[in-house]
Parts: sequence; structure tokens; C-alpha cells
Amino acid sequence: MSIDISGLSIAELEQLAVAAKARVEVLKRQQFAEVRRSLEAQAKEAGFDIYELFAGRGARTAMAPAGDQAKRFVAPKYRNPINHLQTWTGRGKQPHWVRDAIAAGKSLDDLQIK
Repeated sequence: MSIDISGLSIAELEQLAVAAKARVEVLKRQQFAEVRRSLEAQAKEAGFDIYELFAGRGARTAMAPAGDQAKRFVAPKYRNPINHLQTWTGRGKQPHWVRDAIAAGKSLDDLQIK
């Protein structure tokens, strides 16, 4: 498939880029769901629950060492409006989806979890 973008304006190109990224995220979510269903079926066939095999964030926190060395869970402050599985605490380097949203004209307030 080939699209001639040579005649598009900057605004149209930016809109096309945002739409393309949104489509990629939809396809990733679909692929994620497909892989998850497959893994759940394999785990069930082997007599396990998928949550037993892949413990969530709470299990890792429970296994962290006690005292000052314990890793503390920080609640996320920002969520990707395109893929709600992607969050960011606001600490450290900004994820790509945050930088892309800001480049597309959104502010951190737009991404904030309310």
C-alpha cells in the first residue's frame, strides 16, 4: 500500500501521524488480547491459572525486602488516552507516548488521571 503524502500540509501530516499512531495502538491491543487468550488457554490446559504464573504488581511488592530497601509503589499520575494500559508516575524520563502527546498539542494536564 502506498500513500502519496507529498501534497499534504503540515497540519494534515500531523493529523495523519496521530491517526497512524492510534491505529498502531489499536492493533497492539488486539494482538495483546490474542496472546493473552492463548496464554490463558495454555495455562488452563496445564492446570494453572494465568495469575499464578504471572503475578501482578502486588506480588512483586510483597516479595521486596523489608525496611529501607523495600521498593515502594508509586501510583501513576498520567495515563495514555489511546492505550489505557500505559501509565506514568511523573518520575524519571517521560515515556514516548507522553512526548508524542505533548508534540501533538496536548498538555500534561490532559493526560492526568482524575
